[in-house]
Amino acid sequence: MPPNRVTKAKASKNAAAKSTTKPAKLAQETSRDLLEERLEFLLTCIKETGMKIDFGAVARHYGITTNAATLRFRRARDCAAKPVRAREAAQESDQDPEPKEDQV
Repeated sequence: MPPNRVTKAKASKNAAAKSTTKPAKLAQETSRDLLEERLEFLLTCIKETGMKIDFGAVARHYGITTNAATLRFRRARDCAAKPVRAREAAQESDQDPEPKEDQV
């Protein structure tokens, strides 16, 4: 019979470097949420300050047409608006409706 001894196994560098607390998918979702939040903030700053975007300069920078730059901005704005609408809808559904008195 083998002896009843508890031995301590040394952790290898590879095993120590791997995080077992967060799966990769969770980290990706978190970074996506953070990215969407930052995009929303940036677009809100542009909207609320009344900044005018020079789409011609943006188009020259990316080597695309002015129309394409405008459409890309609109898509980014719409993409950032989706989580905001979802968050607002969730907040509205979380609020308890006020009880209504029965009318006789």
